[in-house]
Parts: sequence; C-alpha cells; structure tokens
Amino acid sequence: MKKLAALLIGGIFALSVSSVFAADLSCLKCHKTMEKLSASIKKSGAKSADELVNFLRNKSAKKALHKSVKDEDIKKAFEAAK
Repeated sequence: MKKLAALLIGGIFALSVSSVFAADLSCLKCHKTMEKLSASIKKSGAKSADELVNFLRNKSAKKALHKSVKDEDIKKAFEAAK
C-alpha cells in the first residue's frame, strides 16, 4: 500500500512539474529549440517585447496561429532570447 501511495504521489508531482515547465516554454512546442526561437525573434526585427507581440499578431505569416498565444508567453520568449 505504501508503494502505491508513493507511486501516486510521485506521478502527481511529475505531472505538475512538467506542466509548469511546458507553460514557461510554450513557444518551444513549435520552435523546438531556443536557438531557432532566438533566430525567429531576430528575424522579426523587434527591439522590444511589445514590438514582438505587435509583429506576431499583425504582420507575421503565422499571425492567426500567434493570436492564441498569451502576451505574457511572447514577452517571456523575447526576454529569454536576449
């Protein structure tokens, strides 16, 4: 019984940690690596996080896809790519 409880608790912990990690790196679901993400941000020509949000939502080729991404996630990606 103790092993079952330990496995259950460990599984819950692993799921919670992985969901937090995935939330911080939502852009990496499509861009796969930080190098590719950084290259995409540099290619956009954005000099601030707000410029990047504006570009992705209004001017990029994948603007419809980026409308579903939260502003905070885009801003985190911009800061991480610096």
